[in-house]
Amino acid sequence: ELRKRKIKIKEIRSREIGFALRDKKNIDKKLKLRILTYTASKGKEYFLSIINKQNILFALLRLRIPEKNFCKNSGNFLPELENAALVRELHVYGPAVEIGKKEKKEQETWQHKGLGKMLIKKAEEIAKKEGKNKIAVISGVGVREYYRKLGYVLEGAYMVKNMVKKIF
Repeated sequence: ELRKRKIKIKEIRSREIGFALRDKKNIDKKLKLRILTYTASKGKEYFLSIINKQNILFALLRLRIPEKNFCKNSGNFLPELENAALVRELHVYGPAVEIGKKEKKEQETWQHKGLGKMLIKKAEEIAKKEGKNKIAVISGVGVREYYRKLGYVLEGAYMVKNMVKKIF
């Protein structure tokens, strides 16, 4: 209803590329990375989004930089999270494309085009700058292989990437 009345909505769900495709909008394909930073719950949050000049949302990543020693202070110590940044969400929007399949000619898609990898790489850069030596992702069983290809290994319930180069 709001779209019919041409009222601009800023919340995430209504800005997804899927709605623009459904409504057959002319979509500017020049994308840019936007990073919002804010403090929350004794830590720092980064909201990384890939958008165009129309503010259409193509992909997002939520990154948490917890306070120092949050694992030890919480009473629920998880060694795999010690000095780790946490990817809380990674999502690429648009019509789903099966892994290993090509998009259909008549259907414009944005999945499997490197947007997720780009966001993960940027999150890793931010985590290093924040002094974290690893990054952890809660991931479902079905996407663990995706993270393995990016250098992550399963530790407990998390896919974890150690960002400190081992000398020996």
